[in-house]
Amino acid sequence: MDEGPLDNGSRQDDENVGQAKNKFSFAKIWWIGFGFLGVQLAFTTYNAFLPLMYRAFIESRALIGLLMGTDNLIGLLLIPVVGAWSDRVNSPLGRRLPFVLVALPVAALTFFAIPFASVMLWTLIITEILFTTAMHSYRGPVISLMPDHTPPEKRSASNGIINLMGGVGTLIAFGGLSLIYDIDPRLTFGIGAVILLLTLVIVFKKADRHPPYIDNSPVESKNPILEAARGIRVLFSPAYFGQFLVLAAMLSYFIGFAGLDAMFPIYGVETLGLTEGRAAFILTTFAGSFLVFALLAGWIGTHVGKVPTMLLGLSIVPVLFLIAIPVRSPVILGAIFVVAGFAWALVNVQAMPLIADLGGRDRVGFYVGLYYIFTMFGQMIGPFVLGSAMDLMGNHGMFVAGAVVYALGFMLLRAGYKRLGADPEELARSSQLDQFEAEVGEAAGGS
Repeated sequence: MDEGPLDNGSRQDDENVGQAKNKFSFAKIWWIGFGFLGVQLAFTTYNAFLPLMYRAFIESRALIGLLMGTDNLIGLLLIPVVGAWSDRVNSPLGRRLPFVLVALPVAALTFFAIPFASVMLWTLIITEILFTTAMHSYRGPVISLMPDHTPPEKRSASNGIINLMGGVGTLIAFGGLSLIYDIDPRLTFGIGAVILLLTLVIVFKKADRHPPYIDNSPVESKNPILEAARGIRVLFSPAYFGQFLVLAAMLSYFIGFAGLDAMFPIYGVETLGLTEGRAAFILTTFAGSFLVFALLAGWIGTHVGKVPTMLLGLSIVPVLFLIAIPVRSPVILGAIFVVAGFAWALVNVQAMPLIADLGGRDRVGFYVGLYYIFTMFGQMIGPFVLGSAMDLMGNHGMFVAGAVVYALGFMLLRAGYKRLGADPEELARSSQLDQFEAEVGEAAGGS
């Protein structure tokens, strides 16, 4: 990659970063993590109970799945635009907080309204669309607050905290709100809405208005939709092909992650002879292991490096999947999933900080948006890819295909890392806006 992005950072920015290092506190990251806690709590509850509400009106499971897929579709369309837009915003509240302040109350209100809207199909669909639109309008900016407040060398550890807080949100949804649902669905969504508003208060009070690890200088406002579209096109140019390969790696291994999550219950029932509940429960060993090891994975990434840590995890998972093929004991398979959860933590805890590093000091929001585009697309097609492998090879094809896409992720990540031409943490300290805008201008001129 050209050296240009590394030469454009101002001396004043370097001085600000140097002064900010003395002010960095992991305690602030814990508080900011409440934003991701709210995101995970809301989406976990939404995914668990919306299909049940649609079932009262719709017989076709495929149609219910299609309606639930509007969440990912809205996210694919909206998150990169909002991310690019938030990089341009200059307000007294900074770049990210205006989106959180506007969209989160709308998300809480529509989340609260879901059980009341379930009396008719059309009101439920409209409420769902409004809810997911509001959630995806603040999801990218609230996640971008972590790299905005964290020096590049500490982002892995900070993202371990963020992932742990997200896990807490999931536990609250499954262990608390789901139990209340049998009493009254309105209580589940009402309490969830209140928690969402509390996360807004916490993030608003604790987040800096102008965080030290991004460029807070004024930037001319442009059309965020066109900028996002042209920015994605720039990824295919030679200067940014390393970034594209890194994102493609994440798409690849998320195919394996989402496919296993969706298809393993079928494998557990048909191959292991388990009940549906026990088959799904085995997956909790994977999720629980990830949650337990999230902080450790962040510490390892901080001391070893983000990409080497991810490559280690990506080399472990395919081996574990191949080992799992002949296993028929649920206990042994659960133990394998515990190790796989640790390996997944090595990968996933580093991923978003790595992408934020690639955005330099002035493109963090846009690159976080790209992260969600690629990973959400991987999640959308993952069940189809692994399900197709099961149709072709038998149920064990799930593990074979999973091993292949994780191995492919390893190769793409290593190739992208070599192609970058600079350590991602160096890019994280640089200003890339001038070169990026030049590339975007060339893309626009050629269209």
